[in-house]
Amino acid sequence: MLMPFFSIAEAMPKAAADAAVSMDEETFQLFYERTARPLRGYLVRMLNDFALADDLLQESYLRLLKAKMPAPATDEHLKNYLFRIASNLIKDHKTSRRETELPDDAASAAQPSDGDVTRLLAGLKPTQRELLWLAYVERFSHVEIARMLDLKPQSVRPLLSRARHALAEVLRRGGFGEAK
Repeated sequence: MLMPFFSIAEAMPKAAADAAVSMDEETFQLFYERTARPLRGYLVRMLNDFALADDLLQESYLRLLKAKMPAPATDEHLKNYLFRIASNLIKDHKTSRRETELPDDAASAAQPSDGDVTRLLAGLKPTQRELLWLAYVERFSHVEIARMLDLKPQSVRPLLSRARHALAEVLRRGGFGEAK
């Protein structure tokens, strides 16, 4: 079981706690136990970096706890919002990395991979990876995915279709077999 690196009391200054998500320590622990593993899996697949995924995992929970949410926020609503926070952190990280680092083909080729799924997903655009992961691994609805990725709900279906076609093309090119 993944354990949070912080407690709610440590994470939240008193003044911020009044405007933030209202959750006692036990409720947070239960929520964390239900959501940390799928969120970490999503972050690892999107970033292919375990240490960075762990950092963004913790940052996602901190931002969730500091967020101003409507009073009766359900667990499902909080989970959706948590994944949206994580998606935005991924985008921010990739944007800042592109601005500060020069591409190094040798370094990217030497990066460790955790199997065929990682290689397949690496052949897709970041948004396509996110869409496929959220839809088919996390099983979020199109409306939930739209909120997380800041898209129009009606655009998720065609974008998912394009992502599936792109994945099929990666399968054909990569010698992993024919996609049907």
